[in-house]
Amino acid sequence: MFKVMSTKEIQQSGPTKVLLYAHHGWGKTYQVRHYQKKYGKGLILSGEAGLKSVEDVDIDYLPFSSWDGKHDPEKDVYSFRGIVKMIMSSEFKEAGYNWIALDSLTELSERLLEQLENEQDGGNSWQIWGDYSRHLLGALKWFRDLPIHVYVSCLAKEEKDANDVTQYWPLVKGNAVAKHVPAIFDHVLCGVRTTEKTDGGHPKVRRYIVTDEVSGWHGKARDPRNVLKPFEECDNVTDLLAKMANGSATQKKGETK
Repeated sequence: MFKVMSTKEIQQSGPTKVLLYAHHGWGKTYQVRHYQKKYGKGLILSGEAGLKSVEDVDIDYLPFSSWDGKHDPEKDVYSFRGIVKMIMSSEFKEAGYNWIALDSLTELSERLLEQLENEQDGGNSWQIWGDYSRHLLGALKWFRDLPIHVYVSCLAKEEKDANDVTQYWPLVKGNAVAKHVPAIFDHVLCGVRTTEKTDGGHPKVRRYIVTDEVSGWHGKARDPRNVLKPFEECDNVTDLLAKMANGSATQKKGETK
């Protein structure tokens, strides 16, 4: 039987797969508050011990302290691989989570490389980096493909290209891996913060989300109706996801994306 599907059947409102990378203090962790409000019950995988910005809201979380080290939930000790096994269990499905967040990819990459270097002390560096790339990218693809909304946060790093232009990439170990990570996600959003002085001389902080290849940032959005501007003055990822799903244009007349 020859059966095909139509692209018109693809639901823009299906589970979203988002990577947000930004410098310290932009509000990456804070986004889970918006996810909770928009999508309901969720779970945070936290490797940063940095959940202070959401301590006043009730969101489930699991803290991981290693890639595949000690895992003893009875003692509140978790490894990332141990949590993966928990997520694959029937108990996770029955818990009714609508979204899941990894905070952050930067920490996860450090935990993985640390373990591989300890396991292969004095070993072949090519093998270590090969194993690192395979494990990290494989884990991200598995995480992305969970049948719920997926949000991954990551720090940003700066580097100069061959033309001495500053480029901003996700901060993970290994330059090649960092440049491959954005290809995994449907939406790669970049948080940018600026400080301006008001007429009274007081500083005013503005937060933007980059949705395209702009000013050295490597954003992208699966935005078939072209409703997002390359620079959105916005600090809420779920607002942009809603705009894309609803097809509500944010561009001013005459602007192009």
